[in-house]
Amino acid sequence: MTKKRILCFGDSNTWGFSPADGHRQEKRWTRSLDLDAEILEEGLNSRNAMCKDPHMPEKCGFDAWKMMLMSHKPLDAVVLMLGTNDLKSTYHCSARYIANGLREYVREWMDPTLYEGFTQPKLLVVCPILLGENLPELEGEGGGFDAYSLQQSRLLTREIHQALEPYPVTILDAQDYAAASSLDGLHMDAENHRKLAAAISGSLRRMLEED
Repeated sequence: MTKKRILCFGDSNTWGFSPADGHRQEKRWTRSLDLDAEILEEGLNSRNAMCKDPHMPEKCGFDAWKMMLMSHKPLDAVVLMLGTNDLKSTYHCSARYIANGLREYVREWMDPTLYEGFTQPKLLVVCPILLGENLPELEGEGGGFDAYSLQQSRLLTREIHQALEPYPVTILDAQDYAAASSLDGLHMDAENHRKLAAAISGSLRRMLEED
């Protein structure tokens, strides 16, 4: 039987950025999924959901989204986890704006012309973990996240659920299973990658069994 193919599209917490030293963790969640499947990793440090940094425009995930869906087909499932970097103070985005941006990802995913005869993959949207309460203090006055970032981080999961409620996707709340390390208030350590992997594995297993 052919293995299922699962695309994981996200930012540094998908790439596996270590809060301790910035290196790529071997035991990141994408490599800890308890599934007999081919896992296609598409994590990129500092990737935004919708915001575009003029210095690094390639970090806007939306510009790459359709290409990833087409280049990796056939796919059985896609895991989308973005939104954390749009909370940076330089963008000053509301949680609702970010959630509405993720809704555009869903609308693109629903376009049947992307798959050209292949089955449309199932979509699991993972609401990001909360920013650490100590993040603004760690970043300092010139840092990338501030008190407003924290406030909108707390609202983001609710807003994503509201924005995606009409669409045929599965949503998982990462904050229920994992948290940012106190070392940097932003990235997960190995233990939290393990916890998130277990939750995502369970969701994907149920989704794929529906076929």
